[in-house]
Amino acid sequence: MPMQQTTISAISDKDIMQDMLSTEKYISDYYDMAIMESANEQVRNAFRHIQDEEQQHAKTIFDAMNQRGWYTPK
Repeated sequence: MPMQQTTISAISDKDIMQDMLSTEKYISDYYDMAIMESANEQVRNAFRHIQDEEQQHAKTIFDAMNQRGWYTPK
């Protein structure tokens, strides 16, 4: 039986960073809901802390994309 060739398509840095930023936005929405729906203040504060970290990650990604001209705010 002949072997089939596998084609690996290259993903650009821009595509990877766009996906990363979209993921950070998506995750941030869920932390927003978790913060609003937490009855326990310690849990709410933990979610706030995690969300702050996620927003810092998003800003780092955004800044890198913006510097390369890959994401321009409107």
